[in-house]
Amino acid sequence: MINPYKRLDVFRCSQDAHHGFQGRVSVYHVLKEKKCFPEGCLYFIWRCSRMEKGEPCIHKYNYIGKNCRGCTYYIEDKVHLQPECLLAEPEYEAFLESLEQYDAWLENNRFRRLAVAGRIRIVKPWFERIIYPRENHTKLLGYLLVFRKGYIGMQAFDDTFYVRISDPVQKAHRFVPKMKVEFEGELRENRGRIVFHKPGKFEFLTRGWGNPWKKDRALVAVRTATLLKEQPDMCLNCPWGALTDVSDKREEPVRFYRNLYCLKGMADPEVCYVRLRKR
Repeated sequence: MINPYKRLDVFRCSQDAHHGFQGRVSVYHVLKEKKCFPEGCLYFIWRCSRMEKGEPCIHKYNYIGKNCRGCTYYIEDKVHLQPECLLAEPEYEAFLESLEQYDAWLENNRFRRLAVAGRIRIVKPWFERIIYPRENHTKLLGYLLVFRKGYIGMQAFDDTFYVRISDPVQKAHRFVPKMKVEFEGELRENRGRIVFHKPGKFEFLTRGWGNPWKKDRALVAVRTATLLKEQPDMCLNCPWGALTDVSDKREEPVRFYRNLYCLKGMADPEVCYVRLRKR
């Protein structure tokens, strides 16, 4: 079984927000989060006629926001977009059938404690960022164990899933890549991803390699992490690339999205020394 909600080969969208992904959007984003296929979505672009001419805002604002509504120079453009389906009709029908089967399996196992087995591919700091109007906060929540495949209950799961662990659990078990483990965990879904919470009853079948994350090292990496403008596959699959949940509270309603950060502080993937060393 694979996770159909994380597929990137089903839909493409031309919205500006997806340019950093070359227009690739996940099935979850289209069918669950935005629910924009096949009807499409409607959104608004805010503009200022003064700022477009290089003139300052008469209210001394630095960006266009909700307080600009009603201003003489405020312009609101309505845009309607529809995602493009990349599959032919027979393929899309087969995809919908597999999606229905996956939903049935997920509904039957959500919030249940299940036996899980697999080999850890990557261990990453798990943190979140909260953006306020005047400041940003970064909080280390623990660590993420990333599995590329494994067994969930009696079901072979040939796709990525995650396990959230606390700092005390990491300190006690010293998880590292290549380590093969069995455990029990509560299955949950986070924006299309399979994430196990409250893991326990660990059994270690093989050793891994590398130095385990420690709290002081993780805090330094999180605080010095660099935001990447785009999300290339090589960074998403890199041990130092952290896809982070962001809560943007600068305006109402609160926006939730994910940003990709480099824990090595590399701003440009093309000159990343980790990538060059692998080559």
